[in-house]
Amino acid sequence: MAEAFRPRPVYIADSFMLPVGKYDGRHREKRNFFQTLEAVHALLDGAAVKREKIDCVVVGSQNPFAFSGVDNVAAKAAGVLGISGAKSLLVDTASSSGASAFEAAYMEIASGRHENVLAIGIQKMSDVDTGAATRIVAGVIDREEAEFGLTMPACGALVAGALMDEFGLGPEDWTDFSARLTARAQHFAAKNPLAHLDYEIPVEQYYADIENGKNYLYYDPLRYYDFCPMSDGVGACLLTSSPQEVVVAGVGSGTDIPTIADRRTFTTFPATVIAQRYALGMAGLKDLGELEGKVHINMHDPFNGFGPINMADLGVVPRERLLEGLLDERLTGEWGRYPTNLTGGLKGRGHPLGATGMIQIVENHQMVRAGRFKAGLSHSIGGPINNNVVILVEQTRHLEKRNPVPYRPDSLPALSRLKPAGVTLESVFAKKSRVAARLVAQTSRHDYKSGDPTRTLLLFAAPVGKEEYRFLIGLDPAARETLVHLSPGEKLLLERVDQEIRVNDVPIRRFYRRTLEGIMELADTAKRRLRRNHRE
Repeated sequence: MAEAFRPRPVYIADSFMLPVGKYDGRHREKRNFFQTLEAVHALLDGAAVKREKIDCVVVGSQNPFAFSGVDNVAAKAAGVLGISGAKSLLVDTASSSGASAFEAAYMEIASGRHENVLAIGIQKMSDVDTGAATRIVAGVIDREEAEFGLTMPACGALVAGALMDEFGLGPEDWTDFSARLTARAQHFAAKNPLAHLDYEIPVEQYYADIENGKNYLYYDPLRYYDFCPMSDGVGACLLTSSPQEVVVAGVGSGTDIPTIADRRTFTTFPATVIAQRYALGMAGLKDLGELEGKVHINMHDPFNGFGPINMADLGVVPRERLLEGLLDERLTGEWGRYPTNLTGGLKGRGHPLGATGMIQIVENHQMVRAGRFKAGLSHSIGGPINNNVVILVEQTRHLEKRNPVPYRPDSLPALSRLKPAGVTLESVFAKKSRVAARLVAQTSRHDYKSGDPTRTLLLFAAPVGKEEYRFLIGLDPAARETLVHLSPGEKLLLERVDQEIRVNDVPIRRFYRRTLEGIMELADTAKRRLRRNHRE
């Protein structure tokens, strides 16, 4: 622990959220971006802090111009809500934008600059079709990796595959594990009237829908029920320097390198660990154990596999017990030591990108204010797991009673290194036509009707000079037949034949527009069909 850090206390005067879903006139009433924003009037109309006393508005939203055709969003938000004249800021840290907006709003007051700040997280994903949404979301990924076919669902699949490898899970083991994670998320979402997917998916249904084709393989090993839906939503918190029932005890954020290929492991997210340590340091907590039985955890679980890793990174379970955490009711269940995602998480409640981080805080604030918990910890992931935020809110009396001593963390995880600019796939050969490499990971996207692979992503390590570097490439679908039997660590043969590069005699194939179009359309179609079948 290093020197003390003592910002000015910041409190939450009130909070608000709309039900999560699609405001497209079908799932929920039709609203455009600003009509969604106007819902925040419900917060301001009844708030103890009057509009004229609000000094600043901070809006979090992921690429709102691309999604909704709106720019200068924060100033327009101030106008729509009747608080023009206040300072206005737009924050975009991809899918953690809502949490980052809250952190920015907190700093405005903690620094002494302002007394009352409105923080908003908003996303209107359904303003564009799903193909366009796919292209927008893919903008957070490294361009070269995207050209080979990397998408956010593919990132989720690589993480899941890494868990399988590290913990020795076979395909059947993973399916059983994933079915139980989905059933858990939907169990809590079914109890949440504000959730997007507000119904159960029991383990038996998960398996039955594999047989009938509804829960089909998407990016192996993940199936469609293993992904969160595309959602619309808005949440807001009114922060103030005036004492209230709930105080912001700690905030923290951290980043990781932008590329996926260069990361040495996928089973821990260093940006989460960094953010958590800063938040706990500010709150004067050595770990979450000091809040055992008193805190609700709202963590970022867009794909099955992320949740278990989050529980280890947040310090709820030791890494060797990572797979057990979310499925142990005594630990993370409603009455467990660390109740987690009791509103359904991203997979059940929904994931309106830039609004999600704010909605997590709103849910925690309202549970703490109601006396259900003494504290609430929210965890939000931005981009390809590289812009993460942790926020801890706490009952003011509880914080005062424990009399915390804030500190700056002095031990943070080391990050992987980016490849030097001159190290490219072509440089692997350096006047050689054949190079020995080793497999790190692989995943394939599958056609939802036939089940056939439509593209394969391969992550391998190869020497360049005296160093070993990792590369991500896209292969022809036929590659899966020749590579699927290989395990991480096994040898590969890279060959240059004329201007073509081959892996175990399979040609490499680059994708960009073709890959990025239609991916989310397939996933989203599955979610719509599931809702339709549920109603029937």
